[in-house]
Amino acid sequence: MSWIKFTLWLSGIYFTYYAALIFWDFFRDGRPPATEGSHELSFTEHIEPVRAAPEATAEIYGSSVISSGGVSLKQLFNLAREEAIEFTRPVSF
Repeated sequence: MSWIKFTLWLSGIYFTYYAALIFWDFFRDGRPPATEGSHELSFTEHIEPVRAAPEATAEIYGSSVISSGGVSLKQLFNLAREEAIEFTRPVSF
């Protein structure tokens, strides 16, 4: 038996198995039909968006810097060299 013949047999078996499962679910009568009065949970929450101005956040936190942003790769290595970064676990690549 060659590999092509083996893969064709294997794919045919998988196809018939999954086709049988699909037909079994399609023609099965065991499920109750979905009715209009069925019990269905739905959760809705009314949330109103609030727009915060940068001046308001600066007053709250006492700083003019709102977001520091990221650092470049060179700056990251400089911070690591200065031991300004705390390593909590090893880095995997």
